[in-house]
Amino acid sequence: MKPLPPVQPISLARHGIDRDHLTRGQDGDLSEIWAAGAVPVFEHRGNLLVASGGLFLGDRALVPAAQTEVYLGLDPQGTRYIGISLDDEGRSRIDSALEASRARDASDLLTAPGDGVDSSEPVWLPLRHLAESLDDVQVSLACEIVGVGNWHRAHQYSPRTGSPTVPVLGGWVRRDPETGSEHFPRTDPAVIVVIVNTDDDGVERVLLGNNAAWEADRYSLLAGFVEPGETLEHAVIREIWEEAHLEVTDPRYLGSQPWPFPCSLMLGFSAEAPSRDFAADEAEIASLRWFTREELRTAIAEETVRSPSTVSIAGQLLYSWLDNE
Repeated sequence: MKPLPPVQPISLARHGIDRDHLTRGQDGDLSEIWAAGAVPVFEHRGNLLVASGGLFLGDRALVPAAQTEVYLGLDPQGTRYIGISLDDEGRSRIDSALEASRARDASDLLTAPGDGVDSSEPVWLPLRHLAESLDDVQVSLACEIVGVGNWHRAHQYSPRTGSPTVPVLGGWVRRDPETGSEHFPRTDPAVIVVIVNTDDDGVERVLLGNNAAWEADRYSLLAGFVEPGETLEHAVIREIWEEAHLEVTDPRYLGSQPWPFPCSLMLGFSAEAPSRDFAADEAEIASLRWFTREELRTAIAEETVRSPSTVSIAGQLLYSWLDNE
């Protein structure tokens, strides 16, 4: 196969924030950062509060009490941001406050944008829908607070004692008050692979799979989690064998992307398949198909195959192969 170029940092892989770890402090008190003029951004179960083309930037007075606060860092202009991961009650209180504000200051809804990220009024949208609408700074903030917020919700108790843990170090650590043990955000590495077979005439084909949980016309690259005690390259070879009963060679790293749904880091690879003989595992993968570039372009154009978008590294890798003639 013709080697693929490295994946460029687009969509969720973009970065525009200095995480400024030395300012996080040792405990959970963010009062000095608030006093320095920090700006809050709001997250609730993977959804973000947005308005006027970007994240809704509120003020501290809008932040409900007893919510998880995470210091996210500062932008190139020196503005500091604190992510507010809301529980259900906190979300309700924010919504009520915004409704009251709208009632006091009614805008002309006939001329204001009505929905989506461009709405003139704050609305909640999932990160997947925002990834390509936010600038580098805001997509960094969004990925941080969604990923760390997911971790806080899932790890509120100590694995050692079962005691409730408390956020410290600017929201980046949870501490067991009984033992003092510290627990850090979880990131699960997963490989995702462009598998290419080149026939005797030099024609390349890419292997795509339909996950058993998807609609029948949806296809994407094969992927899987890295297991303890193995390299990334071995994970590529093992996962493709397990899902497709296909041997691959020459795994090559191409780039990565955070995928906080809930806590993955996607590691993009290419690999070569000497043979096109496969057998879908039928538990996770319902079906597998080889496509030439012409076949895949036609299937996408005719909407007989739904492929991943460039919001995900899967789409970036796939379109990189399509354009790599």
